[in-house]
Amino acid sequence: MKQSKLMSWIETCLNTGIGFGIAIATQVLVFPLFGYSPPLSTNIKIGLIFTVVSIVRGYVLRRLFEFFHIRRPLSPFVQAVVAERFRQIEQEGWSTEHDDAHQAGELSLAGAHYARYAGSDKVDVPGSWPWADEWWKPAGFRRDLVKACALILAEGEKFDRNRKRKAAWCRQ
Repeated sequence: MKQSKLMSWIETCLNTGIGFGIAIATQVLVFPLFGYSPPLSTNIKIGLIFTVVSIVRGYVLRRLFEFFHIRRPLSPFVQAVVAERFRQIEQEGWSTEHDDAHQAGELSLAGAHYARYAGSDKVDVPGSWPWADEWWKPAGFRRDLVKACALILAEGEKFDRNRKRKAAWCRQ
């Protein structure tokens, strides 16, 4: 997802502020090793100069990366799928434990039904719908596709969790 200019600025300042503290501590420890022992006020001035340069450098580089799309921006559809997945977790309460309680393939089957009937006039619950009828909630072509992808994403996340658990169990 694309980062706003303000968030680029905040991230850069926070990162550089932490770097400033580390730089001052490092200067106080390292400068004397090279025969230079400036007072703390001079160390702070030197640190501030390098901090300003670092903030400008970091901000300019971040904006260049955004301008040239060096990061792959997510399409509005992919953003909607991710938002729907978080909505399912945060608002519906479908935790990973809840998802893991479903039979293998059940989440993706529900997703497949939403994809298959996306935007269709069919309002009846499909015959092989895996859950209670009240959970069949078509809502229009794009919204149904978003739900479908989010459910398939949940199935993939469940698969990955189980694969990691099995691998950990095998190592024991």
